[in-house]
Amino acid sequence: MKRRRSAVRTASRTSRVLTLLATLAGILLVPATAAHAAGTAYYVNCSASTNGTGTQSSPWNAVSSVNATTFTAGDSILFAAGTTCTGQLTPGGSGASGSNISISSYGSGAKPVIDAAGATGAVIKLLNQQYWDIGGLELIDNASSPAYRSGVLAENSSGGVLHHIRVHDMYIHNIAGYGGGWYSTNAGVGVQTDHTTPVSTWDDVVVENNTFDHVDRIAVAVTPDGDGQGTGLTTNTVIHNNTMTYDGADDILVVKNDGALIDGNKAGYGGAKSTCPPSGQYCNGASAGIWMSGSSNTVVQNNEVYCHINGADGTGFDVDWGNHNTTFQYNYSHQNLGGFLLVMPPFTIANEPTSTVPSDGTVVRYNISENDGSNSGCPTSGTQTHGGGVLHFVGGVPNQSGSSSAVPLFYNNTFSVRDGLSTPILYSRSGTSISGALSFQNNAVFNYGSGNYFTTTGTSTYSNNLFYGNHPSREPADAAKVTADPEFRNPGNANTSSSYTGKNAYQVHASSPVIRAGTVISSNGGQDAFGNAVSATAAPNIGAYNGTGGNLLSNAGFETGSLSPWTQASGNSSSVTAANARTGSYALTTTASGSGANQALTGLSPGTTYLLTGWAKVATAGETLAIGVKNFGGTETYTNIATTAYSQAAVLFTTGSSSTTATVYCWKNAGGSGAGYCDDLAVEPLSSATNAVTNPGYETGALTPWVQSTGTASGVVASNARSGSYALQTGVSASGAIQTVSGLTSSGTYLLVGWAKVATAGEEVAVGVKSFGGTETYLRASTTSYAQQPLFFTTGVSTTSAGVYCYKNSGSAAGYCDDYSLIKLS
Repeated sequence: MKRRRSAVRTASRTSRVLTLLATLAGILLVPATAAHAAGTAYYVNCSASTNGTGTQSSPWNAVSSVNATTFTAGDSILFAAGTTCTGQLTPGGSGASGSNISISSYGSGAKPVIDAAGATGAVIKLLNQQYWDIGGLELIDNASSPAYRSGVLAENSSGGVLHHIRVHDMYIHNIAGYGGGWYSTNAGVGVQTDHTTPVSTWDDVVVENNTFDHVDRIAVAVTPDGDGQGTGLTTNTVIHNNTMTYDGADDILVVKNDGALIDGNKAGYGGAKSTCPPSGQYCNGASAGIWMSGSSNTVVQNNEVYCHINGADGTGFDVDWGNHNTTFQYNYSHQNLGGFLLVMPPFTIANEPTSTVPSDGTVVRYNISENDGSNSGCPTSGTQTHGGGVLHFVGGVPNQSGSSSAVPLFYNNTFSVRDGLSTPILYSRSGTSISGALSFQNNAVFNYGSGNYFTTTGTSTYSNNLFYGNHPSREPADAAKVTADPEFRNPGNANTSSSYTGKNAYQVHASSPVIRAGTVISSNGGQDAFGNAVSATAAPNIGAYNGTGGNLLSNAGFETGSLSPWTQASGNSSSVTAANARTGSYALTTTASGSGANQALTGLSPGTTYLLTGWAKVATAGETLAIGVKNFGGTETYTNIATTAYSQAAVLFTTGSSSTTATVYCWKNAGGSGAGYCDDLAVEPLSSATNAVTNPGYETGALTPWVQSTGTASGVVASNARSGSYALQTGVSASGAIQTVSGLTSSGTYLLVGWAKVATAGEEVAVGVKSFGGTETYLRASTTSYAQQPLFFTTGVSTTSAGVYCYKNSGSAAGYCDDYSLIKLS
């Protein structure tokens, strides 16, 4: 385990207003041999044949001239584009508040290169200097053997606060450091506070828009000079919009920071190296992508970390020792060997009292984890030495007594694990039952793998989560859980031609059961992973996506508390009531007979198939309530619901060749004595309505290509048809038929609809699907009139077929099935 580990507040933040001290007592300047007037531009062209005076017409031709100069506020050092300088850069001097010293380029062409040619130390080094902007260069320090090497190293041993170091738009690569050595002195960009009395700290550190490749150990580190140094807190660190590949160990680390923002970075393939410096020096071979320790008020957002291969920790993210109020939000983590997030317990580091304090105030929200716990699909892979899990705890759950957030909060995240993986969702190196407690709410867990969960000895909170796929033995008890398919747009990012890729793959369809199925979380951040608003009072979705799924209906769940833009259907008035809701707080309530509501849709595409779904129930069993559509250029179509618990209806309709409108309705049929209720209606277009089932209504008069299930034979009969002339009739028990439907898309979401009834009320016949890569799922009909049974399911990562069936399990009379449809959601 690691012994110390370890949104721009908005994505567009490129400048910051700070109250700064213009002068600092005790700051030491690097000795230099020359001084020049402020605001001067100095030019360097290392391809020039002779060394000049530093003007554009007479440029310097070596870094030694830069190193021999003390620069002042407003100066700029400009390297010629397309040239290479060999050596290490150590310019002298400091800028002032509002008047920085800058290093950049001039002319057109490739970034100027500064190549340290294997020298130990930093390519660019600033010691006790402040107010510097460094940008637009390419830095290299490659060597056959590792040593302490960095791209840019800004070091503070002044015993005070130094201000403003900005490194931007750089290409820093092939920095041959120690993969297991100390962080900021083995970094692409290292900002370090040395152990001094009084303490040394930084304020206003910005590292943005850089590209790092093959940097050992780490791309960006803002840290003290060692574990247990007890330094103060560096403030206003922003690490933004950087790209990192093949870092030897970690990607980003802040230690002893307050208010750091780590935003919009993308890091992949890190963690391959653990080479340590000579014996007796600092050595740590464990690594993670982005992490912090001993820090307060850190925000980690909008980052993507993938394919981290370190075997000891190997997670995309990590909240390590002694942190206070850390927020992980809007991040996308995939294929990281150790998992999505490592959570460290308190432990003892010499001279570091904060290491013994449990990290508290940890909030993990609106993140997406895809196939973490494995490097499957990555170009390189590692071997786990400490195991892995989506949420990876080193020991017990760190709880801080008396904290405003005494337990870590995990809410509105999406966790996806494909079939063939054994990654646990909740994992601890300490075993399957661990100390402490956590809160786990509104999370969407798509678990096609075989991994399990730990349990806690403390009282953990689990509520309003979705658990879909496999249901292992320790899956948390959750009275408000959802177990239906979440209907992701492109789960696992398996469809590379989809318009929904990356984290967008985990947006959902309009008919998804996660919509409005969550519970309200206080101080929820106000928006989801995709920029959709999250209400502080209305029920949110489950998972990281809080949108409508592209639903063409407005006020689809009646959560405004009023009817508009629905209108009264003719007959008795319906109303929106704060009772009998399926999700959220409100539902449509009809009167007993001839009552309902319509919504007119406009702007539809002619000749296009749409899917209408909705949920309904009746107060009096056997009475019927219809969800349907009319005025679309075709024949009115609807589905009746006759159950006292909410049942889903699915209706396909195709607009006429010139039709651009439709009227959707919920309608309680005449002759009833009790109310009806509708909720959560949705309409979305389909790219195709092709039915993948052959002989779906048995209208050939024969069973083929359906085959008998084991048990009593079933058969096709010319009676009891829902439509047409034929239906499937089962035996009285252990009887049915199954069809293997091939040619499906792997990791595709499908709607299966079948109609079923029984000869004897109360007996059951099932419409179901299995052998699709996930857990078998089915719905049962127990009425003597045909009832629709719609099922959504997602095929596995390597599965292109499914078995759809009708099956009567037990009883004394036959069951009947008819009119199967299997449609892929677009």
